[in-house]
Amino acid sequence: MQEKVIEIIVLILNEMRNSKGLEEIDVKRLSNEGYTDAEINTAFAWIFSKIDSGDEILHTQEARTGSHRVYHPVEKKILKKDAIGYLIQLKELGILSDTDAESVIDRLLSAGYQKAGAAEVKMIVSSMLFDADNNSDLKGKLLLQNNDTIH
Repeated sequence: MQEKVIEIIVLILNEMRNSKGLEEIDVKRLSNEGYTDAEINTAFAWIFSKIDSGDEILHTQEARTGSHRVYHPVEKKILKKDAIGYLIQLKELGILSDTDAESVIDRLLSAGYQKAGAAEVKMIVSSMLFDADNNSDLKGKLLLQNNDTIH
């Protein structure tokens, strides 16, 4: 599954937000935490593809609106606090746009979840970010070796 790739992207962008450059990211630490080379490479490929396409990865303080979405009582009933917090984090890091976050919420509601946590959000976000039909530019940058597995 691609959920681990999302975790790595979040870790990298958090470090970048703390004024670290991409070249300063400790890849060995990620490997020691149990992430495979393929997962790490995919995360970096996604970040580089965003940079390559001119998308702003980390929003500057001025670029942020300063407002957060107010959740409807039905959404609050279905979304656990960790899911709401994770959605906010993904938006703040520039991984999701406001529209993307709405799509995640719509998919969770449509899927009929009684309670959806961060794990369910990761699953939906990974399917959105790594959808083969929409990310043809990422395909050329992801090189897997024969023995690599993405969990």
